[in-house]
Amino acid sequence: MFRFLLLTSFAISLIGCGEKEVTSEKKARDIFISTTQVKLIDFKEQESSMGVIKGLIDPTVAAEISGKVTKIYVRTGATVKKGELLAELESKDYRFQLNLAEAEIRRLTVKLENQNKVLERNKALVEQNFISPNALDNISSEKNEMLEMLEIAKANRDIAKSNLEKTKIYAPINGKIQKQLPSIGDFLKIGDGVYQIINNKKVRAHIPYPEQLANKIKPGMDIQLSSAISQSTITSKIAELKPSINQESRSIDVIADISNLPNWQPGSTVNGTIIFRSKKNIGVPEQSIVQRPVGKVVYVVTNKKVKANIVETGITQNGYVEILSGIQENDTVAVDGAAFLTDDLSVSISNSS
Repeated sequence: MFRFLLLTSFAISLIGCGEKEVTSEKKARDIFISTTQVKLIDFKEQESSMGVIKGLIDPTVAAEISGKVTKIYVRTGATVKKGELLAELESKDYRFQLNLAEAEIRRLTVKLENQNKVLERNKALVEQNFISPNALDNISSEKNEMLEMLEIAKANRDIAKSNLEKTKIYAPINGKIQKQLPSIGDFLKIGDGVYQIINNKKVRAHIPYPEQLANKIKPGMDIQLSSAISQSTITSKIAELKPSINQESRSIDVIADISNLPNWQPGSTVNGTIIFRSKKNIGVPEQSIVQRPVGKVVYVVTNKKVKANIVETGITQNGYVEILSGIQENDTVAVDGAAFLTDDLSVSISNSS
């Protein structure tokens, strides 16, 4: 009897241990995942690229005459207004030329007055038949020649005056001095640069896009621009496309104008985004898409069990993937832990969203 009771007790303990092992094994098979519901999202078919801002109004102020730099009024970094005096060249020789031209005008003016008097006297003599009319013609021709000489002298005076004025160099636009090129004492020839001035009133964004988009991008399309310096985003219009493909990068240069934004500085980087079209469709987090031999799948959770649904994907945007087919709106899908799932697996849900 004692032996029977001992055997019965031992059998019950074995059954209990077996149940504990099954329960433990079942818990070990459960995988903790997070879930979310499939929802409608505004997806945008867009392309982004990084480019650079270039100045549209950034003239190099050059010397219009030759001469030695005698005065510098502004330095690099200074803000200048249109018409402000920037520098001066030596003006002594040009002042002498102007004085000489003005003296020549005075000389010819006196000679012309005398010639007029001679002409009037000879007209009276011709009327009285004291001299031949041919002599009057010669005097008249000399007067006309003197008038032309006077016009030439006046033109030389205007040139000398203009050259003297050009010894003073003025700012052609409002802006900032990007670079001062000469120093006091340097000799400048005609065309030598003096200052580089930048004006941020109107700049241009040059953004390269892959050549495959050449037929999709058109002038007049909206483009969103953002700059790290200004930390702002604006919407502009595509002004033009460069007609040739860049041979090195195999890209097209998309150009957009930026106006009245002084913080958008030439030389800084700019990010451009072109939105080709917008649409509303269902989407899931990127973590929910799992690559399997059959293709891309999303695990739909029902009653704490998962089922793999083969899906067709579209646009990826801001961490979400557009789903074209395979699941429905409001389905509950696995997010974190989806990569470890298999079909018909039991799961434990945590941090459900």
